[in-house]
Amino acid sequence: MSAAAARGQAAPNDVPALAGVAVRVSAEIGRARLLADRVVNLGPGTVVELDRGADDLAELYVNGRRFGAGRLILVDGEWALRIEWVSGTGAVESASSGSSAT
Repeated sequence: MSAAAARGQAAPNDVPALAGVAVRVSAEIGRARLLADRVVNLGPGTVVELDRGADDLAELYVNGRRFGAGRLILVDGEWALRIEWVSGTGAVESASSGSSAT
């Protein structure tokens, strides 16, 4: 068994086997905690402050699990995520051991 398989990760040569599998991909730009009475009174034009700055990385999730991070960019008038790192890269592994991820 490969080290990637032991960690529950697909080895690079396993990627074609996953080509037809649909996954849900999302990006989180920040979070806020609000009281329920404030939430029900939210309306158009309301500003909700998030816990991150405009230049901070957005978290990338695949099927609800953190997969990486990137920066929001505009592409042809649509929001997109330029991926800065993904799980399983040396940057992620060094970050989990207490080293800098960048």
